[in-house]
This record gives sequence, structure tokens and C-alpha cells, in this order.
Amino acid sequence: MLKDCLKKMFSKKSVLAGLFALVIFTLACLVKREYPLVFAGIAIIILFLIGNAVITGNEIKKSGMTKESPLLSGMTINFVTSFKNPIAIVNDSGEIVWYNKAFLAISGEKETFYGKKLSEKFGSSLSPARMFRDNAEAVQINAENKEYEVNFYKTSSVGKGHCITVWNDVTPLAAAKKESEMKSLMVAFVVIDNFSEAVQFIQDKQRTALASIGSVLDEWTASIGGIIKEYDKDKFIILFEQRYFEKLDEDKFDILDKIREIEIDNITMPFTASIGVSKIEGTFGEKESVARNALDLALQRGGDQAVVKSENSVEYYGGKSKSVQKKTKVRSRVIANELTGLIKNSGNVIVMGHKYADHDSIASCVAVSRIAKYNGVPVNVVVNVHDFNLKKIFDSMRDKAGEYDELFVDRETAHELIRSDTLLVVCDVNNPTFFEVPELYESASSFVVIDHHRKTGEFVNPPKISYIEPAASSASELMCEILEQSVPAGTLTKPEANLLFAGISLDTNQFTKNTGTKTFGAAQYLRGEGANPYDASKLFSTSIEDFTRETAFENNIHIYKEKIAISVYEKEAQEKDKIAASKAADKLLTLEKVSASFVICVIDGSVHISSRSDGTVNVQLILEKLGGGGHFDSAGAQLDNVTLEEGLIKLKNAIDDYMNENTDA
Repeated sequence: MLKDCLKKMFSKKSVLAGLFALVIFTLACLVKREYPLVFAGIAIIILFLIGNAVITGNEIKKSGMTKESPLLSGMTINFVTSFKNPIAIVNDSGEIVWYNKAFLAISGEKETFYGKKLSEKFGSSLSPARMFRDNAEAVQINAENKEYEVNFYKTSSVGKGHCITVWNDVTPLAAAKKESEMKSLMVAFVVIDNFSEAVQFIQDKQRTALASIGSVLDEWTASIGGIIKEYDKDKFIILFEQRYFEKLDEDKFDILDKIREIEIDNITMPFTASIGVSKIEGTFGEKESVARNALDLALQRGGDQAVVKSENSVEYYGGKSKSVQKKTKVRSRVIANELTGLIKNSGNVIVMGHKYADHDSIASCVAVSRIAKYNGVPVNVVVNVHDFNLKKIFDSMRDKAGEYDELFVDRETAHELIRSDTLLVVCDVNNPTFFEVPELYESASSFVVIDHHRKTGEFVNPPKISYIEPAASSASELMCEILEQSVPAGTLTKPEANLLFAGISLDTNQFTKNTGTKTFGAAQYLRGEGANPYDASKLFSTSIEDFTRETAFENNIHIYKEKIAISVYEKEAQEKDKIAASKAADKLLTLEKVSASFVICVIDGSVHISSRSDGTVNVQLILEKLGGGGHFDSAGAQLDNVTLEEGLIKLKNAIDDYMNENTDA
């Protein structure tokens, strides 16, 4: 009895009746636009057809029948073939083995697709690896100016894997989503970098200047359909729809140039602006926070530029002007108090600079160590103690008391000093890639960064203090300001004062470039602490061997783009040649009509580039394109896995890109 019931239940008529019911159900779902159910119904129907073909073939083979499939199977095939949604079946190699008329229509082709790969026509998102992935997610495909959502259904037939792709036209939905994105509001902060400095001696022109700046900003805001609100005398917030961002991108934020072109009687200093823009999805509070972070990044990179932050990237525009040094010491006093507080609350302090340390890097680290010692906190400076270029510095700091004997440690010892209450202070560098020991940054629970180079990106672990001031001549200058606020007069030792003086001298090329009132103020402070310019200069004394090495970097020079001097050192250089390359770059600037210089060489298999500028070319932006960074008129880069010739080509391409982006450069 049970056997008879099962036979009736799974008889061919019962199965066909069920299939017919499934077809009717699928059609009903289609009318109601229940697309997920429609796709599921189609997949089951196709699975049935494939399975039925195999079973029927086996039956025919066993019985010798040559009769065609039942009428309903033919109806089902006709239904799937003429279904308005495109359908294509591919094998495990991604080749098309079957498709319907609707699929042929969206392909834009009239010839057969059998045997061709789906990915060749519609892109790598339809690769076999993607389609046959477990729980493969639907993908968006553009075909014949329409957007399709493609769903995947894996199956197998005659021992071979197949994938049924069902295409759903989501063009109206995609258009609505795009329009919603275009209506999304973007937040921008605009700050006039140097307003106080520009009008400090002519206060009666302040209202005129503000009116002119406001007028330019109003006109620009109106051109992007936005609204602007001044929340301080030189600070503005702007709201505009995302649809206008493409125009800003095409114009490269030309508002920066318009503000720079503002002319007011008796004001000789051009105004510059910094702009921070958020390009994210989220609440107004989140967008406002991201815009402020972008503004901070623009200011830390020297100002006169726009920074746009999205979820996955940061874009930079402008950066044509040198930073203007602030005359007030309010910020340095705040930083000094915060740094002292962090040091006092730490169990120990570790200080480090950048790889291939120079006088400025070591000097600023030693300055931090002095603050820690004054507050009775254990401190160590991490540096390559075997670096030949630092030998004179180490020799100068040897004294009878042995105060510095345990101060400098290598990277291995530094790892052993890390504790849960350790404070890490990083000086003269803000890119973790170039930290002396990047692993310390990853291990430290709290850290501080003090630098004068333009910021090149965000930190994965945010610092407790980020004191990045591109307008400063050197990290030593910044530390002098902090020392004045942190320790009593007469606290510095003579070796420390001389080293800080040497650090400033190095980065200003003996006080001939990138100096401001604070630079000479720092020098005055150091003289009061016992620094002797002659003793400081002895830290740069050169042996005959070093002098010969420096001149070798000046033997293969050619002029590029009429004002760029490039020196190529074709021999294998040594680590100690980095300073020789830097000195050669400085000397190349003395050539007539040269605005920027680059010295390129190979050290330990990597291509090193040192660059200098007279202030009219932003070498930091050029080398930033190669993964490097630095200052407006002093920068460097390291290229791995390239030859000297390839590195030279990359450098010239970066110079070309910079020149094209800055036609007035």
C-alpha cells in the first residue's frame, strides 16, 4: 500500500503537475515584482530541466526510446527562453553553454555566445572564481547603458559544475541611489592661514581684507550651490551637495588661487587658505568631525591647500606656498604643558627620530630626554649607535660624569624597555614607515609626535600629542620653544645646546633659508644656554675622504625642464653617503637659474633621492608622488625594487606631473 502511494506521489504526472504549479507561482511572483522569489523559481525550473534531461536521456538509452520530452517540458523551456530577465548558464571554466533571448539583447551582439567566457564581455567581476564561490554575492554590471544585478546559482549536471546567472535590471534603483548620493551634503571648513600676520601692522585694513575674502568665498560658494557661515573672523564653514564635488575636483580647488590673488593696499603678504572637506556617508556630526580632521591635516602640511577625506582615501590639492611662521608662542606653551604632564605620568620615556638620523633628529630627541631627566623619569634615545655619520655627535657628548653613557640604545635594547606605562616620543618625522624602529610605534600604548615636516597621512594609532608645524625651520627649533616653557633657564648642558644649534644650522643651511623670527629666537635661547656657534660647526667638519666623496656627487649633473638640476651618482653608494648627497643637493642650488635640485644614488639596493628648493618649487609634493616626503624646500625619498635608471625615470615623471599640475611653477 505504502509503495503504491509513493509511486503515485513521485510519478511523472505528479512531478509535471508540481512543475506546472511552480511555473504558475513564478509568473505570479513576477507580476507582483517579488524578484527574489522569481529568481528562486527560475533556478529550480532550470535545475529540473537539466536533471530531467539527464534522467530522460538515461531512460532513452536503457529502453531504446527516441521519443521527445513531454509537452510540459517543452512549454517550460519556451517559458525560460522567452523570460524577460536575461539568463545565462556557464560551465566551471566560465564559458557560456546556454542563454536566452533577453541575454542576447543586453549583450549588444548578434553572433552566438556559446563557448565564449562571460568575463571577457562583462569584466572580471564575472570570473569563474567569483561565480562559483560559496554564497557568492550578487554583483552590479553595466551593460548597454543599463545597470544589472547578477545573481548566481550553482548546480551540477552529468558530473560537471554549472552556474546559472540571472540578471535583474536595477537601472531605476541605481539612478535613484546615485541621485540620493548627489544630494548628500558635504561639509567644508575654510581657514585663512595667515590673516593675523598679514594685517598685524595695518589694523585699519582688517575690515577691508575680511570683506574681500568674504566676497570671494561667497561667490565661490554660490557657484557650487552651497551656503557659507563665518564662525570666526578668519574661519568659515560651508555646506554643499556632493554633485558639485566633481566640479571642485576638475578645478583643483581654484578657490585657493583666488584667495591668494586678493590684493589690499599696503598688504604685501598674499593671503592663503586651508580647506578641510569630508566626503563620507553618515550623520552631520560625523561629517563635521571628518572635515575638522581634514583641516588639521591641511594645516599640518603647511597650509595653502585643500584636503578631502573619504572613507578609504585622502586627496590633496594646492600646496603652492611656503608656510608662514606664527609669531605667537601660545601653542608651544600649551604643547609644553601637555608633554610635561604625559612624561610625569609615565613609567619611562623612549625617544626616537627617523632612520639614518641627522643632527636635527638627534638634537630634538636629546632635548626631550632633558625634559624627562628634569622631571625624574627614566629616558632613552633609540638610534643606530653604529652609524658612522653620528660619531662626532657621540664623541661630543662624552663627559666625565658619564651622563650620556646609558642614554643612547639600539633597537634590540629598545624593545626590552617597552612597558604598559611607557611614553614614546617621536621627533623630526611623522611617517611611521621612516621611524627609526617602527615596531616601537606599534607596541607603545601612548605616543607623541613632534615634527616640522609636512604631514603625509593619518596615524593608525592616534597620538596623545601631534605637534606638526611645517612653518618651523627644524624640529630643534620646536624643541627650543618647548624647553623654554618646560625647564628653568640654565638647565641645558653645553653639549646639548651645541647639538640643538647644529640641528637648526643643518636644516636652515647655516641660517640662510627657511628662517623666521622664531628661528633666531631659538638661536638666542641656545646662546643663553651656553651654545657656541664655532663648537656647533665642528660637528659638521669633513675629512678629506668625506670631501672627496661629496665632490663625486657633483660630477654627473644635467639640467631638466630648464630649472631642475639632477645629479646621478652611478656607483654603489654607502650609508654614510646620505649626508654627502644632501650637501651636494644644497650646492646644486647655487647654480644659475636652478630652482630645485635632486641627487639620486643607490644605497644597499634601494634608490635614494635628496632634494632641495629655493622656495619656488615644492619638492615635498614631487617626492610625495614617489612615497617620500619632507618639507616645502627640503625632501627625500627611498625607492625599493627599482634600478637607478628606473628611479631616474620615476623622478622625472613625478617632476612632469608636478609641473603639469602647477603651470605657474
